Amino acid sequence: MASELTIYSIYKTQNEDKYFLLRTERPGFSNAYQTQEDMAYKIEQQKRDYMLAQLGTNFERIGEHQDYPIGEVLYLDNGNLELDVYYMETKSGWPWVILGTANSESEFLTQLNDDEDLLRLDPIGEPKHIKATFVIENDFDFSEIENGNAKDLRPE
Repeated sequence: MASELTIYSIYKTQNEDKYFLLRTERPGFSNAYQTQEDMAYKIEQQKRDYMLAQLGTNFERIGEHQDYPIGEVLYLDNGNLELDVYYMETKSGWPWVILGTANSESEFLTQLNDDEDLLRLDPIGEPKHIKATFVIENDFDFSEIENGNAKDLRPE
């Protein structure tokens, strides 16, 4: 059984240096049903595409972080906030990054070094700092997307 998964994606506009950090959720699904898994991934991608379409056009995907990033503000119920975001590449390669919010690079690195789960993702290189607009699913209406509000696709 694959449970619901929170996904953080960094995008940059191609025409200007404006960044967005999107938080989406992939619904849970039964590993026994490939169609449920495919649908879960499709729903998350459709939500992300919808959010990007509402924010503008011509985005470049910088990276993605799944599950638990650094910074309590990234767990709020509403977004539409301007944040200082730090991210680092990982040994797994593109698009995987470790990301979080912090008041400084040293604070970000301290929190990273205190988190064994994040360190297991094998961060590499130097942290990059951006100002990003943080938007989440709750900031949008997904009623046009089939199962757009589903948290779990498994039958009860």
